[in-house]
Amino acid sequence: MILSGWNVRLTIAVVTMVLGAVRPQTAWSQPASRTPVAWGLYQIYWGGKTYGDRLDREITNLASVPDYVLFFRDLSCPFPKAAMDQLHRRGVTPLVSLELTHWHQRGERFLGEIVGGAYDDHFRRWAADAKADGRRVLLRFGFEFNGNWVGWSGDAKAFRTAWRRVHGIFREAGADNVEWVWAPNHVSVPSSPDYEIHRYYPGHDVVDWVALDGYNWGEKHDQWHHWESFDSVFARQLDEFAHRYPNKPVMISEFGCVPGDPGRKAEWIREAYRAVLARPSIKAVVWFNYDKRREGEHNWRLDSSPDALRAFNETFASPGR
Repeated sequence: MILSGWNVRLTIAVVTMVLGAVRPQTAWSQPASRTPVAWGLYQIYWGGKTYGDRLDREITNLASVPDYVLFFRDLSCPFPKAAMDQLHRRGVTPLVSLELTHWHQRGERFLGEIVGGAYDDHFRRWAADAKADGRRVLLRFGFEFNGNWVGWSGDAKAFRTAWRRVHGIFREAGADNVEWVWAPNHVSVPSSPDYEIHRYYPGHDVVDWVALDGYNWGEKHDQWHHWESFDSVFARQLDEFAHRYPNKPVMISEFGCVPGDPGRKAEWIREAYRAVLARPSIKAVVWFNYDKRREGEHNWRLDSSPDALRAFNETFASPGR
């Protein structure tokens, strides 16, 4: 899901994850004090100095501190050092969603320029800054590449080439603290060979996490959507992931549910938690905690109703989970 906002915007995403995601060649492990899933929260970021305070206010009504925070950057943005400072100070790991565009040039395509090396210096600065920082960060490079709403979709070969080129720059810089998250939308739009999800996979050696984005849009959004359970949204691709990428930790890097009728969102959250626990490969889920009604969507926030917030606090955010 793409957000409107400034170049410096960050998105805090509810990310239920395990601490300690692995490098591709390493067996999955987690600290004994953690449970199989962790969580995080989406919150827009307007600047480094106030970001921590905004986050603190956002999580006041949540049962525990998020493990991860997702935020967005684009090709005009430097490495988010201020965000790293604010999040790690609170024990939260950043998950950076990198849009392969410029905010004020969203109609243009930059994938070819990345492939051709025009952004090598930009990514060398990112890699050097990440290496110098040294703290853990997850990079969701060119997410939702199989959806025609992003400018880096429609060319799987170019996407794979760009991914491997930029990953190589980070590897050469020794930025081993960066974990790479491959994150398609749960369904391709349009449903055509050029948008087939797995054609965009750049290779086991350059991917640390495999992820999915998906939402229950409900039956009132448009004629094509209807009320869907968590499994209805994700199960088909999760089964495919288990077949294709059995050794990769899985993340639900964006998910959410419309408010629906009273009590329905809370029920959906509890069902989603049971579905996640039934799949041990899922090490992370991401709640998109944002009200997008002004943009023609829905209020995805957890506090859209008291019972939905309670359901999340008693499941994903529960300290005793």
